[in-house]
Amino acid sequence: QPKVVKKPKSLDEKIAFRVEHLVKYQGKGLAKRYRKLVDAIEDPHLKEAVAFGYHKLLTYKDEYEVARLHLETRDKAAKQFDGDFKMTFHLAPPILSKMGPIGRPLKKQFGEAMLRVFKLLARMKKLRGTPLDLFGRSEERRMERALITQFETDMAEVLPQINGANRDIAIELAELPLQIRGFGPVKEANEAKAAKTRETLLARFREAGTGLAAAE
Repeated sequence: QPKVVKKPKSLDEKIAFRVEHLVKYQGKGLAKRYRKLVDAIEDPHLKEAVAFGYHKLLTYKDEYEVARLHLETRDKAAKQFDGDFKMTFHLAPPILSKMGPIGRPLKKQFGEAMLRVFKLLARMKKLRGTPLDLFGRSEERRMERALITQFETDMAEVLPQINGANRDIAIELAELPLQIRGFGPVKEANEAKAAKTRETLLARFREAGTGLAAAE
């Protein structure tokens, strides 16, 4: 029988669930980096917002993660089905794929021979974001890494200055990464919208802090 994964309910369970995913995604180092930021927050609503937004940015779905997820799906399927079954994978490998009409690479069908490639890529996940990252030079990957740095910089400014006037704004800012969905042109468009919202939220946050200081 396949293992039933219980959906986390409490905030601590939700954070622990994401920490476990980060370990699978890249390793204990990334999970520790996540914990360092999230665990320093006491306000539960703000903590949840940061926990969700930061995790979303840290776990962008690149080629290493796609390989890991396919292997995980294959293992789950093997436990559910008897006999010798085969799986096919619809992929758009970099360089090998032609661009479609909406600006995304067209997918091709591959057989189970791809499992060997997936195993290799999954083992290479620790190269993610390093100079040896085979896929890290694309515009989308650069954007995803820049968003992580930007979020960490914003939180470094915002979190020490939380007060009654700007708390809700900080929560909105921390949750903003959840709006950056999709891939390719879709993700770029959502990122552009989020960037404008971010500037507005930061301006409001700073004004709220200034107003409170003036009132005192």
